[in-house]
Amino acid sequence: MLTATALVAVFCGPAAAEVTGVCSGCHTMHNSQGGDPMAPGGTHATLLINDCVGCHSSSESSTTYSLGTSTVPVVNYKSGEPNTYLAGGNFWWVADDGDNRDTAGHNVLGISGVDSLERAPGGFSECGTYNCHKSLAEEQDSIQEFGSGCQGCHLRPAHHADDSAAVIGAASPSTDGYYRFLSGHATGNNRGVCGIEDSDWQASYSASDHNEYLGFSGNKENATSIYGAFEKLGHTMTAFCCGCHGMFHQEQNTSGEWIRHPSDAVIQNTGEYADAFGATGGSGGLYDPNIPVARGIGHGVWTSGIPSPTVDPADGYDMVMCLSCHRPHGSPYDDLLRWDYGDMIAGGGSNTTGCFACHTKKDTGG
Repeated sequence: MLTATALVAVFCGPAAAEVTGVCSGCHTMHNSQGGDPMAPGGTHATLLINDCVGCHSSSESSTTYSLGTSTVPVVNYKSGEPNTYLAGGNFWWVADDGDNRDTAGHNVLGISGVDSLERAPGGFSECGTYNCHKSLAEEQDSIQEFGSGCQGCHLRPAHHADDSAAVIGAASPSTDGYYRFLSGHATGNNRGVCGIEDSDWQASYSASDHNEYLGFSGNKENATSIYGAFEKLGHTMTAFCCGCHGMFHQEQNTSGEWIRHPSDAVIQNTGEYADAFGATGGSGGLYDPNIPVARGIGHGVWTSGIPSPTVDPADGYDMVMCLSCHRPHGSPYDDLLRWDYGDMIAGGGSNTTGCFACHTKKDTGG
């Protein structure tokens, strides 16, 4: 497991697409212009004119908008239910001024209220005496530098980093902030996600135009520690999710039976799985950005830096991960799912999406 982690550090280069343009587009020196304040809601850290939620919300677009010469991704649409959204989904369905359904998204400070759960599903109790892991919708004041709300996940924003390289996530978060600025805080800095970022956050996407996610196919039994996930699972998106939902990543119960959907499980080149994503005999399946898979460290994308348009169970590197089924910000469906679970009906004969992208024979009675 440590070998996989070391290899990722080699392949992960400096980060890509920095913020450019006039400084006053984002910063105000004294928060005053013509006698009026520049920053809504008061001053913000690093002299910003708005906070994370303010900058990444929009009433005009549900995907991206232009701020000077930079493009800003939108995660919180403000003008009704969005028809299009980025790879991570949208907070509209969980937002207090949207559909306001706690089951449809992560509850985040400045977007929605605190839900009724004591802790994250599949999660741990509070971290010692700290409240940082209790709810992203509460102000976190235990450890000031960790921030609150959005920064509960996007811990080290690095908007000025040069992310012109395709594969990102260097060892030092001070230089690139890791993939989408996603990193943990426990015991040192080498706790972040590596991946290949799509340049427009999948505002446009296709089989060859999408994010790539790193996966780890080793043993998952010991990944249920809020501190140990990155050491045990490498710099993967699933390891990051384990920070709050680690109990969902245990492989089996003591009798050897699967008791939950297998995260980072390799799509097998056997039975119905050999036909996953339309593959024939384990090869040539078409990658679907709406049902993303993770790629193991030996996959060619990590040396080429170019997203792969296929899913090939015969290669042994493509695997199911957390984001194969869930959108981390929010979705129209309960449990942040990418599709309506109630529409996954075995034996229907025509559905090839959702669960049936991998379980190809269940929809045909096989």
